[in-house]
Parts: sequence; C-alpha cells; structure tokens
Amino acid sequence: MSTIEATNTMNRAHVSRQSRHRLLVWTRRALLGLLISLVVVAGCGAAYQAIATARDMRAFPPPGQLVDVGGYRLHLSCIGQGSPTVILESGQANSLAVWSWIQPEIAKTTRVCAYDRAGISGSDTGPLPRDAQQMVLELHTLLQNAAIAPPYVLVGHSFGGLVTHVYTAQYPAEVAGLVWQDVEHPEQWTRTPEGRAQYQQILRLSQVGPWLARIGLIRLSNYFPLVKELPPQAAAVFKAWVDTTRFMKANAAEFQGQLASAAQAQAAGALGDIPLMVVTATDHGFPPAVAAELEAQWLTMQDELATLSTNSAHQIVAGATHGSLQVEEQDAQVSSAAIRRVVEAVRTGKPLK
Repeated sequence: MSTIEATNTMNRAHVSRQSRHRLLVWTRRALLGLLISLVVVAGCGAAYQAIATARDMRAFPPPGQLVDVGGYRLHLSCIGQGSPTVILESGQANSLAVWSWIQPEIAKTTRVCAYDRAGISGSDTGPLPRDAQQMVLELHTLLQNAAIAPPYVLVGHSFGGLVTHVYTAQYPAEVAGLVWQDVEHPEQWTRTPEGRAQYQQILRLSQVGPWLARIGLIRLSNYFPLVKELPPQAAAVFKAWVDTTRFMKANAAEFQGQLASAAQAQAAGALGDIPLMVVTATDHGFPPAVAAELEAQWLTMQDELATLSTNSAHQIVAGATHGSLQVEEQDAQVSSAAIRRVVEAVRTGKPLK
C-alpha cells in the first residue's frame, strides 16, 4: 500500500469514528430531550389531575357522616325508618352514589344505609389486604359505632355479594335476609379457562391504572364516561369519583384481594333457610362469538348461588346488564322490588317461595 493510500484509509477511519461519535452524541441528546419532554408532560398531567380532583371535592362533598372504625373513618348515609335495616354493599370500588335510584325507593319501606368501603370516595383509606374478611370487620365496626342495630337485610351487587356472604356466615344472628344483584360466584375467576384469562388481564390492568390516573390520562381520555342513567347529581358525583387516582388505587387493591375474598366466601358455605333473593342480568357484554356460552356459564353459577339457602328465589331480568340493575331506573325498580320482597319475608316470617 502506498503512503497516499494509507493516509486516505486513515482519514476515512477517522471520519467514520467522528461520524459515529456525532451520531452517538445526537442520539443521547435526543433521548435526553425525549425523557425531559416525558417528565414535563407527566408533571403537567399530575398537576392537572390534582387541580381537577380538588375542584371536584369542593363541588361534591360527601353527603353522609364519617364514622370512626379504629383510627380511620368510613362514610355512611342512612335514610328512612323501620326494621329490618337494609345495608347496601357496592360492587368493586364503587361509591354509594350508584344506589341513588334504589336507596330512596327502599326508604319508603324501611331504614336503608349505604356506605363507602375504606379507600373509596368519602371514606378514609384502610389497611391492606382489601379482602372480604377485612371489609366485614370494618362493616361490623361501622354499624356498631353508628348505633345501627340488627336485624339487617344485606344487599350486595357484584363483588359486594362476596362481602355479604362472609358477613352472614360470621354474624348469622345479625342478618335476617340477603339480596344478591348479579353477584360474583366464588369460582368466577377459577372455574373456566375464560375466567382465568379474564382475571389475569384485569389484574395487569389494575397494576397500570393508578399510574395512568396519577398523570391525568384516565380523566383526560374520559376512560370512564358519565353514567347518564343515574340521576344527574348522582351521575356527576360518581363521575368525579372514578376520575380520581384514589379510585384506581382502590380498584386495584380490591381486585388484588379478589381470590382471597372468593376463597373466604367459598368457605362461608350454605346459608340455612335465610330469605335470599338472587337477581341476575342476561347481558354482560361478552364478545358475540362466545356470548351464548359465557352467559350460560354465568346463569349456571347464579343458579348455584340460589341453592345456598333453602328459602330462596331466583329472578332473571331479561335484557338487563351487570350495571343496569343499579343505575338504570327501570331495572333498579326490579332490584328495589326484590329488596322489598325480602324485607316483607323478614317481617312476616313467610317463605319467599
């Protein structure tokens, strides 16, 4: 190789090294700029979330009373007069606003109380784990400290069915009747491949949700739209709740306690001859290709729940969805009628059948 060729080769290598160095520098700068942009966007989102949450808290203060249950307080709202007292147990992470059709209707018949579990809406955050056994302890303490004497008719929607089942097993002398509105079966997440897959999918989403809420993405994207079927004020209150970071945290904590709660309900066993109304929806939004099969599975499990008491009735509400039994006025009337039916059975001692 000539001296000129060697020099040219060395120059090309030097230029190549310089080009790679410049590329590396610019890549680092671009990544740093992207990181700074993401931090700025996340900071703005977090500020937006905090400001919007504070605004909603001022606009929608809790309507009931705060009752200490051992160093933290639960939000309780009771209306009406009479016995037995109906206790409304919400679905996963739902606030008492979802009972806005049913609670006033039942208050025409007897006393009725709705409350927010620990960590939800107007209540303080409570200890982990958020499983049915912990919630039963808190509910029992709440009722005692608020001087709400038994007998109770417990009404559970969705996840609330597990809580009311465990409560009844633990305090059978206090519970005079049960109403289960499309409640979870203890084997919902474990019996079938579809249930197990759905559990894993929701579990993953529950772990990401609080982070997305914290930087305002849940609120900004309107991930949870306004539930227009509720009365306007209740719809606004519920919307304010589900847009908060606390909602996503409570939702994650309660779902992460699902399997433990289901096992506790399974261990609770049969209910003897207590009046039990099971109210079942028929539309759960399953994909069309598998809807018929999965709805049949759901109905089978609901039938099984009805057999837990020898004094039960099972009402299937055609066309109702999982949520409409609470939030849609016409379907909520069906739920209210089921509650009144159990209240009457408790008062008269007559069987449901």
